[in-house]
Amino acid sequence: MMHCPNLTNDNRCQVASHLADCSVQASSSGCRACSECSNPQAVNLVTIGMAIVNKRRRNQNVDELKALLKSYLPNQEEPTTLRIAAYKPGPGSELRKMLAWFARPSDTCKCETRAETMNDWGVEGCRTNLDTIIEWLLEEAQLRGLPHGKFTRTIAKSLVLTAIRRFERKFPDGAPEPNEDDFDADEEDR
Repeated sequence: MMHCPNLTNDNRCQVASHLADCSVQASSSGCRACSECSNPQAVNLVTIGMAIVNKRRRNQNVDELKALLKSYLPNQEEPTTLRIAAYKPGPGSELRKMLAWFARPSDTCKCETRAETMNDWGVEGCRTNLDTIIEWLLEEAQLRGLPHGKFTRTIAKSLVLTAIRRFERKFPDGAPEPNEDDFDADEEDR
């Protein structure tokens, strides 16, 4: 671990612990990412993220922390709403939903195309292309000025694998095929 005035002898981050109202264990990669933030060793994207993760693990409300996190992110437009007829289930859609609270699509991102690609690949294709998907996430993090080092790579991998597992739980037999009603509704919306 590194020297930080907010790191206790038992490797607890006092900043994240204060935000989460509980004891938050720090990792060396988390400390490194925190020290690279524009506001190191204080309230920043990393410490807020650590607090959110710990509160979610305890099934506690994170709305206040999300609002705080929003104030630390670059100004972005409100997220767009997906039409039900345009929704295609798949690991990419699951990942998109998981990231929606944190990162909104921008005009220049390739998020939608990449989510659709993941959906087209399916579970096995996403596992086969795991490194590619992680690189996509790291590339987008870098473009948005977010941490994008080894710590973020670990988080990105975990997010992708979680998205795959969520999709598998929801659709154990794979994604359902769209029926004719879906296409009719889609045509009416245009």
